[in-house]
Amino acid sequence: MLKVWRTRDGEDGRAGGAFQFERLTVRVTRWRVVLGAVAGGAYLIGLVAMAPAEIVTPRSSNGERQAVGTVWAGERALPGGFGAGWSLMPLTSLGTLSAAERITLRGPDTAASAEALIRPGRLLLRDLEGTASMRLLNAVAPIMPFVCDPVARLDVASLSIRGAPEGAGTITTSPGQCAPSGGGAATAVPALTGGVTATEGGTVVALSAPGASEPVLRARIQADGGLTAEIGAGGVGVIPGVAAPVSFETSL
Repeated sequence: MLKVWRTRDGEDGRAGGAFQFERLTVRVTRWRVVLGAVAGGAYLIGLVAMAPAEIVTPRSSNGERQAVGTVWAGERALPGGFGAGWSLMPLTSLGTLSAAERITLRGPDTAASAEALIRPGRLLLRDLEGTASMRLLNAVAPIMPFVCDPVARLDVASLSIRGAPEGAGTITTSPGQCAPSGGGAATAVPALTGGVTATEGGTVVALSAPGASEPVLRARIQADGGLTAEIGAGGVGVIPGVAAPVSFETSL
């Protein structure tokens, strides 16, 4: 509320009035500065939000930035006909002190969404739900030595991609086939069940065949974004080309 200050005579007949008028001048000038700062800040935020999406997306293997839209809302193409889209969530960002975005995944047999919270050294997915082809693994981590076509059903409350380990949820897959990524005969794969958990060493995603004591696939996401995937004893004879437990590393 803007108060009206009126001059009045002081003991010397002038000092009081001059003092009151000076206070009125300071009060008005302060609000002008605040409004100017807000307008300038809004302008800068608008410039960043409407900047092309290419400036914040990593380059693909051929050196191109395959993205459309803006920093505020856009989509990036992934290998295999998949796409990852995002849209900024301003109110959630303020409440979580993070850059909050609605993430969507689309492509063959894939329709999933999640909420991503991003801050320096931290990337957390929340409420990841929907379906995803297991071919999406090869789009995200091309180092995978096999390609599988089962469809996974995702119901994950939290999944840490970078930062402190955090994970909770379930993943189930349909029956399908897996083949070596370099080509070769395919092998039938049964339906798998598993989930997402967190340990001191990282966030763990594990999938097992019905009745098996060892997981077929176990992946550990470390705090720095490193990914260690292991095909254990449960995967021998199930995953093509795997005659003994094997592990490999990459980064997300």
